[in-house]
Amino acid sequence: METIEIPKDVWSPISSLVRHGLYKNEKSALVHIVHDLSLAKMKEYRSAMQEFEKKYGLIFEDFEEQLKTTDKEDFEKWDDYIEWKAYSRSYTSWKSIHEESSRWL
Repeated sequence: METIEIPKDVWSPISSLVRHGLYKNEKSALVHIVHDLSLAKMKEYRSAMQEFEKKYGLIFEDFEEQLKTTDKEDFEKWDDYIEWKAYSRSYTSWKSIHEESSRWL
C-alpha cells in the first residue's frame, strides 16, 4: 500500500469528522465525501443538460449530429453546443468518480 504525507491543517478537518462520530475512520470519511460530492456534481450537470434537452427536444448526441450535418450557421446553437458538450463531459467525469468511489463504500 502506498502512503502519502498529508499536512495537519488538511487532515485535521477529516479527523474531526471521525472524532465527532460521523464516520468510523478517516478512510471512510474521505470515500464518503468524494462519493457525495460526485453525486452532487452529477446532479448539477445533469440538470444543466436537461435544460438543453428541453430547449431542443433532443439528447446531446442527436443535437450534435444535427448541428454538424446542417449547412446553415446558427451561432446560438453553436454556443449552446459548446456549453452542453462541457456539461456532458463533466457529467461523465463525475459519474466515473462516483462509480469508482461506490466500490470503496
